[in-house]
Amino acid sequence: MHAVGTAGDRPSWALGQRNGVLVTVEGVWGAGKTTVAHDLGQRLEAAGFAVAVLHNGPTHGAVGRLSQFLETAPLRSRTGVGGYDASHHATVDVLLRLCREAHHHRTCYRPALAERDVVIIDRGVYAKLAYALAVLAEADPDVNLDSTLQLLHTIVAPWFLHPDLAIHLDTPWPLARERAIARGHGGGNPAAVERLLFLPRYDAAYRHVLAAHPDRVRRIHVGLREPAAVADAAVAALADRLGVALPAASTSRHPDVPTGLGK
Repeated sequence: MHAVGTAGDRPSWALGQRNGVLVTVEGVWGAGKTTVAHDLGQRLEAAGFAVAVLHNGPTHGAVGRLSQFLETAPLRSRTGVGGYDASHHATVDVLLRLCREAHHHRTCYRPALAERDVVIIDRGVYAKLAYALAVLAEADPDVNLDSTLQLLHTIVAPWFLHPDLAIHLDTPWPLARERAIARGHGGGNPAAVERLLFLPRYDAAYRHVLAAHPDRVRRIHVGLREPAAVADAAVAALADRLGVALPAASTSRHPDVPTGLGK
């Protein structure tokens, strides 16, 4: 099966090719991305598609050590009011995280697209650009968001895989925070003051990034809707994008997906 849509955002000299359809589930911490992604994977598989649901990238080697460093000794403090000890740390943090993301795109996402009809990334790809935009704006409040986002797009252009469909689980950030606290998910302590201060900035940056790709993004209002209803809306969006009929309901829900590449 060939990809739906085009790779028009990628330059002609971009590294590698893609064959399958790339679907990302986007949203702030606590939006329910993993649950929806796994539900999509189940329904696609039931319809006869070869599917991969990707949760985390590789955890071994240099990239694994980089991930461990970023999670256990982050340059941006996750206690108190957050922020960086030195002004240049925001740029270093962004570059390290983009290096990790480049590795994931080239060695994990791209090979999966060559082997499967549909690849679903449950933590989004625009989320990484949103984080970068948020912390750079935090470090320099006078920064122009449009210019900074354009610069980020230029930096990632050689390897970044834009999704054929980005499903945005649009959740008000206060509600997403409460859900993250209840689940204990989201990295660090979702109940921390730092998270309370950073999350609205991250949400605003995320919306700015998604607004730059209107043809790729399908927004689903989450609010207080049940997870099954949100998943049904996501399935309908994907079915419309693929031009196929998908099962109306899955037989089970999976709030957690094992790390790595799964079917």
